[in-house]
Amino acid sequence: MAKVFALVLAWALGGWSVPARAEEDLRALVEGLRTQMSELKRQAEQSNARIADLEKQLAQAKPAPAKPATVPTLGAPVAATAPTTPSPKPDNPKPPVTVGDAKGTFKVPGTDTSIGIGGFIKLDAIYNSVSDGSNKLGNQLLVPSQIPSGSVRANKNSQFLFNPKETRLWVKSFTPSAWGDINTFLEVDFYGSADTYTYTPRLRHAYGTLGHFLAGQTWTTFLNVQVIPDTLDLGGPVGSIFYLRQPMLRWTQPFTLAGTPLNLQIAAESPRSRLWEAPQNQAAADGYGFVQPDDDRYPDMIARLNFVPTWGNFSLSAMARQIRSASLPGGHVQQAWGGAVSLAGKVQTYDLDNLRFMLNYGDVLGRYASINTFEDAAVDATGQLRLVTTYSGMVAYQHWWNQTWRTNAAYGFEQSEQPVFVAGSMTRQAQSVHVNLLWSPTLQTTLGLEYIYATRNLIDGQNGDLNRVQFSTRFDF
Repeated sequence: MAKVFALVLAWALGGWSVPARAEEDLRALVEGLRTQMSELKRQAEQSNARIADLEKQLAQAKPAPAKPATVPTLGAPVAATAPTTPSPKPDNPKPPVTVGDAKGTFKVPGTDTSIGIGGFIKLDAIYNSVSDGSNKLGNQLLVPSQIPSGSVRANKNSQFLFNPKETRLWVKSFTPSAWGDINTFLEVDFYGSADTYTYTPRLRHAYGTLGHFLAGQTWTTFLNVQVIPDTLDLGGPVGSIFYLRQPMLRWTQPFTLAGTPLNLQIAAESPRSRLWEAPQNQAAADGYGFVQPDDDRYPDMIARLNFVPTWGNFSLSAMARQIRSASLPGGHVQQAWGGAVSLAGKVQTYDLDNLRFMLNYGDVLGRYASINTFEDAAVDATGQLRLVTTYSGMVAYQHWWNQTWRTNAAYGFEQSEQPVFVAGSMTRQAQSVHVNLLWSPTLQTTLGLEYIYATRNLIDGQNGDLNRVQFSTRFDF
């Protein structure tokens, strides 16, 4: 090769004269190189053809890529698209779980249903200045009829307890359909027994909705849930109906009047007459002195008109009920129709602050008033039934000191016009005050301290009061 290089260089520079023999050698070498280059080119072409053939075979054997899953928005649900070509592997993985249609939910694989699971862990540390005895619900939350009053108060002592019964677990679902969204909600807590250290699960909510239709158990339609004050005490102020949930059928119809958006709710709810009966008929009375004969024939009929401006929430509710008993001595059947109304609202005042209120009146309001305090009707010794008129009210103010600290103050009042033959030991009037300071360092955590003062006045003029201090911790999940 060195010889070739020297001859070519000399010939190219033209400065040397090349002998004839050397010229022949050079031509022979050049011809040999041309032959080798042609062979190398032919081999390269064959190799390229083989590579192209292998790439074609590989492309035919490889499965088509799956389309990417689409993350659904809060609007119409979008399901992840399955691969168009099955994987040749026998252990083909299942479709991944995707984000649901609502915050905090996930899609059930292969469906349009979004599922959410949540709840909270709550512990109450409660000091009562007076207790009505062991294993009483009134020791754990405010029950006006269990405030010791009159002569029985002398034998009652103070009490301290821990109570985790308000801990809750809920499951909800959302499914779109041609008839509207299908939503369900199920929630339980542990107030199934009044015994202080017995934690029996209790059904709070269990309902489903299809568009504007609802069926199941939830808050009574007579109640505007938005006005429930932010208290640590589960019972809430007296004069409210914040504790009542019951089975029902409900229809909600949005409409516009003079350019104002409104909605009307109409419901048929589970009936349950609550009576006070003359002493000779009290054998079936419960621990609060009431008889529930379970002889009802018609559901409680409730209508509520809602107005929800940007600065508040207002409602006007009306109710019709039949109070009935067929369990009176001598086989007498007594029944009467009555009604009740409720005006409630929540007003945004300044920044995050708000004012909440509720006013109730009616002659069948007893069971709907605060927990186990008043009857719907009273039955005298002759078996005559008389409806009991009750009126009540509540006002609460919430002030936010900053983004994590807030204070709530609530006052409640209720009174009934009891017939003269009702036992003097039954409740005529009750009042309560709640004041608290709550701290939420995160969205999932609340710690708070609350003071409650409540009074109870009996028909015979005797009275009693309760001072309660409650510290609570709540951790949401």
